[in-house]
Amino acid sequence: MSPEPCLTSGHLVVPEASHAESSQSTSTRAQARAWKTKAWLEANGLQSGSGSGVAFVSDERMLLHAGPEKHPERPARLAEILKQLEMSGLEAACERVNSREATREELLRVHTEQHIEQVFTSGSSKKKGKSWGMPFGPDTYANDQTPLCASLSAGCLLALVDHCMASTDSNCNCGFAAIRPPGHHASEEKACGFCMFNNVAVAARHAQKEHGLNNIAILDWDVHHGNGTNDIFAKDKSVFFCSLHRYDDHFFPGTGFVEDVGKDQARGFNVNIPLEKGFGDLDLVHVMKHLICPLMDNFKPDAIFISAGFDAVRGDRLGECKVSPEGFGWMTRSLYRLAKHYCEGRLFLALEGGYEPDLIAQCTVECVRTLLAEVNGFPGPDVEDFVPATPMSSLPATPAMGPSPASPSGQSGLFSRLFSRSEGGSRPSTPSLRPDGTPPASPAMSASSRKVRGPAGKTLRSVRKATELLQPLPMQVQLAPQGEGASKNAKRNERRRQRKHSEEDGASDSSGWTIACGGDPEFPYSPAMRIATRQVSSSSHASHEVPDLELPPPVEETKEDTKDTKNPKETEKDEMDEKNEKDTATQQGQGED
Repeated sequence: MSPEPCLTSGHLVVPEASHAESSQSTSTRAQARAWKTKAWLEANGLQSGSGSGVAFVSDERMLLHAGPEKHPERPARLAEILKQLEMSGLEAACERVNSREATREELLRVHTEQHIEQVFTSGSSKKKGKSWGMPFGPDTYANDQTPLCASLSAGCLLALVDHCMASTDSNCNCGFAAIRPPGHHASEEKACGFCMFNNVAVAARHAQKEHGLNNIAILDWDVHHGNGTNDIFAKDKSVFFCSLHRYDDHFFPGTGFVEDVGKDQARGFNVNIPLEKGFGDLDLVHVMKHLICPLMDNFKPDAIFISAGFDAVRGDRLGECKVSPEGFGWMTRSLYRLAKHYCEGRLFLALEGGYEPDLIAQCTVECVRTLLAEVNGFPGPDVEDFVPATPMSSLPATPAMGPSPASPSGQSGLFSRLFSRSEGGSRPSTPSLRPDGTPPASPAMSASSRKVRGPAGKTLRSVRKATELLQPLPMQVQLAPQGEGASKNAKRNERRRQRKHSEEDGASDSSGWTIACGGDPEFPYSPAMRIATRQVSSSSHASHEVPDLELPPPVEETKEDTKDTKNPKETEKDEMDEKNEKDTATQQGQGED
């Protein structure tokens, strides 16, 4: 039997071998990304942070927050991010912001006095013979330096906001805060899920109180639902909160269902998009197109905050999803364009989760580089720049995840699903090579067999349901396409609505989407995804499948039976659409063979 994680004396004991697999030095892919990014910066004259238009803040003292050796929220997360930002030249290319601690008064805008006091005194709660304790439950540790680090984590983001709001000369309106401990699970009165203070919530209130901003938008793309942020602003319509996250019966924190749309007068200003395990880039594109862009267009924010957790990245063993670093870069680009249009470019990214240091550092590099490219109007590196010509080492295969052990309170915690190995040990990290020494082509990505891919069924259903719930509320948006299971008449009517809308507006689903696309209907995911095909190792987690550059095709909907209007011209168009669908399905079947 494979060793399983177990709770002992209030914390999780993880097998040594599993821990060894999870701790690595900077990967070959990360080094290639950093070197090519540095060359790109030099080619565009962005080596110096002066006037770059993008701010960056962090503080190495936040590395002092440390607990159990094998805990996923460990100092190596921030250390690797700082290392890769330095290797790539991005840290020097950004305007550096001086860090500071958040004051008690600033924290009281969100948290209760009792909670603040509990965090400030948490360092005294130690286990016998240990330098740390578990004062907030079996998942969330604290040591002597936790009060300082928690104050710095919130304060760094406040410093970033202050810098960008005051920098009229340098025109620096956006930036990235590499901070820890994270914050989006922390509620008004308690710490939760590795989080002490809700950094983004504190910064949102700060932007309103100190800088006179009215409408604040918060997008949480961490793989876990931002339950703390959701609850803090559930009754506040001045803050629009949107979370896209993995949701199933055994995944922490078990909240964030699509029917949770806020309370009282703020109904419709909370939007939750539950996605299935394994969601990837195309799912993000669908959510962005049919929900985030039109909602931003309706809300018209004065600033946009991103709870930038990277635990949905392919290879993160806690998140078990498939978003690429370039996918996060694409989201950053789209949101910056929305911020530039609606709120003078005020876009603030704050690090949340993500527990594979090398991978989250690559995601950070991609997001910061994307900001620099967008702010300065430069194209980014091509995909070849990040793909070495020779086979490279890959990340270890994702081990099978065992059942989630219950915490003493009866709930599954974040720390309860970690790094157990499958029976018989882990799989080889690299596949066998061809006789000529080259890696085999990925079956899904070869030119003859590549499928036309689209968002997952649960993504389609969640987005459609969210748009239906918003229809009678102030933040209503156009109905999104339906998922599988629609009747034939419903499919036809959906196609007709799409054609009619396209003819009337001449663009896509909303002006927000047009803004995010920059007016280009073939808007690619990111500057690093310009090649339609690539040969990658099919079992390598260092490589990821690069989808076609086209945006996902229009997809049909859930059941909505209406009478067929029998217009001859419309019927002819419908028949042609159905024939095209059948031809596409036939081609896909042949490709699979």
